[in-house]
Amino acid sequence: MENDIKKYCDIVRNSSNENEKAIKLLYESKLYKKVVGTLREELELYIRTLYLSQQNRINREQLLSDFFQNIQWKNSQNKRLTDREMVDFANEIGFGWEYISYKFACAFVHLSILHDWANKDAINIIRYEEKKTIVDYINQYHNANLDTNCTLEDILLYSLKIFEKIKANMEYYLEELEK
Repeated sequence: MENDIKKYCDIVRNSSNENEKAIKLLYESKLYKKVVGTLREELELYIRTLYLSQQNRINREQLLSDFFQNIQWKNSQNKRLTDREMVDFANEIGFGWEYISYKFACAFVHLSILHDWANKDAINIIRYEEKKTIVDYINQYHNANLDTNCTLEDILLYSLKIFEKIKANMEYYLEELEK
């Protein structure tokens, strides 16, 4: 299993490094929908790694075996494990930013009105409570001074810092897996 863990960690790190290069290029080109999409990809790597790291040895072995056979991960009811279940799991173990970040980013990945961000500020389309949560998290974790009147571009000024934070948190759990 140690070899599988190492291979998994290498794959995740390589994917994360590619995301890091991509997000910088996308940000410089002001391709904001893709910036948010890349944040979501990084968040998915983080959430899967967090989930895997918190499993007992037997579950972890099965998840890794399925991963390397390109089989969908299964939950405790032996049904397809969804991203939503893993995001909920992350929230249950004491975090909170994962859910709102994932939900917001998914709106940019899946076709929605937020795709029209260039004509109508996407941050003003979401519910006030969601916007406030996003603003509060950015203020708390990234030393920002945003308020709920901010724009998507104001928020995206922190996208590279947000990416770095997700990546650092993921690295923590990768190291936990490797122990």
